[in-house]
Amino acid sequence: MDKKDIIIIILSLIIIAFLAIGAYNQAREEQILYHTVNITDTFSLDVPLSDNVTKTQVSEHMHIVNDSQNGIEITSLNLGNESTMDLIEDGSQYLYKQESYKLGAEQITLSNHTVWYDRKENNYIAFFSNETTNDNVIIVCKGNETMSRMISTVSYR
Repeated sequence: MDKKDIIIIILSLIIIAFLAIGAYNQAREEQILYHTVNITDTFSLDVPLSDNVTKTQVSEHMHIVNDSQNGIEITSLNLGNESTMDLIEDGSQYLYKQESYKLGAEQITLSNHTVWYDRKENNYIAFFSNETTNDNVIIVCKGNETMSRMISTVSYR
């Protein structure tokens, strides 16, 4: 081997090393970190960490959590055992929102849970209702992997 061949081999090894470091850094940056969040007193799930979360109290019984960084919106309604006019109004608003998400979306399965996928908006929508805790939750998410992770960690207490 002459000097030219040795230089080509060394340059090739340097390029391969830089590519490997770049691929490693890219994979590390794309890793999403999750933490458990209590959406209601009796309903929790893992959601991606975010610096851009807002929580809006629509009424005494209905809340909306919006994570614009990760494209997630979670609407929760806990009907409790009450039967007031406010609950009827909240329940109607929740049902309207639920049905409007289904309109134009196709039903699919993610993590053994029925989910609706809206191709036009590129949203995955999951619905949860529990008669014991009276929790009703709508999760809307842009990514199917994120949605799959969130719905697989849903927990009722």
